[in-house]
Amino acid sequence: MIPASSRRSLRSCTIWGGALCALALGGLLLQPLEQQARRHELKVGLQLPPAPADSKDALNRQLSFFAMGGLRTLAAEILAMDATDAWLVQDWPRARKRWEQITTLCPNRPSYWSRAARDMAKNAVAHVYGMKDISEHERATLVREYLDAAEQFYLQGLAANPHSVLLQLDLAGFYEDLARRPQFAKAVEAYRKALTMGASDMYQRWVFYNLCRIRGREREAWEMGRQLFRSPRHHTPSVRCLLFALQHKLAIPQDERYSIEELFHSDTRARKQLRSYLHNNLRFPIYGVQEYLQSPKVENAR
Repeated sequence: MIPASSRRSLRSCTIWGGALCALALGGLLLQPLEQQARRHELKVGLQLPPAPADSKDALNRQLSFFAMGGLRTLAAEILAMDATDAWLVQDWPRARKRWEQITTLCPNRPSYWSRAARDMAKNAVAHVYGMKDISEHERATLVREYLDAAEQFYLQGLAANPHSVLLQLDLAGFYEDLARRPQFAKAVEAYRKALTMGASDMYQRWVFYNLCRIRGREREAWEMGRQLFRSPRHHTPSVRCLLFALQHKLAIPQDERYSIEELFHSDTRARKQLRSYLHNNLRFPIYGVQEYLQSPKVENAR
């Protein structure tokens, strides 16, 4: 069995070997493009921020030299290789540092910001949850730090790329993530902004889903659900069951409610869908569902 120190040395050699090859080839291939980009920067007076420095970080010291020479994208890709290595050994402080350096080098690459945020919010947090050798308070503190870092990657990424639908949708997904720290009101606003930026109309349903999870906004959710249900595209089991629960919560008058036939087409189908919905773990409201399932079955013509 190869000792851990030898494995780390082997990974370092692999990274540096790839880095040197990439630099040798990249320097030849990218030089004309980098020169053109540099001339453009001088022409318009654009000054890119320097790569973040760390006197104790040998890899960063070496790559700062290349970044200053104009090979910022290449330097970022090499740092991404090291971020991957940090993921493999579960070294999340190093991964976070690398992503901060990468996004500083290439702030206009939305995919870097998204990868950085997901690394913190999912991979780092999952690792912390599995750390049984620290106290619950220490785990909670680390989780909070990594989730804060993920949110900042998204927000800073959007500040640098304000028209990125990818980042906006990823931020919305971050806010509604039930396994982390859901913030449904923020998810609603994030999805709505994504829609104004050109995201698919399908995400209107995600706005509705998150509205349904917010106590005190049931009326708003009901009105939106009614608008969605006018289109067959939104006739999903979740939308049907949510409308059923919301009209019970809001005590909608009978003449304004959807009937079982309108929502589910038949009593049998309603019971099947509501029975499955009753045990959902999505924090959806379940008002009136249990009572309906315990009521006598009704014969339907449809």
